[in-house]
Amino acid sequence: MGVKLEPLQAPSLKDIFVERFEGLILSRQLAIGQKLPSERELALQLGVSRPVVHAGLAELEARGLVTV
Repeated sequence: MGVKLEPLQAPSLKDIFVERFEGLILSRQLAIGQKLPSERELALQLGVSRPVVHAGLAELEARGLVTV
């Protein structure tokens, strides 16, 4: 087969969470100072585990986009 194939990679749920919330913040759909639901509530709304939400919020905080 002469074609070299690269491994398939899908973004993690945390990466998708970060991308979505970063977009909401930068597009000002989430206002500065707006309080987000709890990690548990976000996890339920998004259909992901709480650790995914926690890790995503930690990354957004490291980027200076949210305060936890």
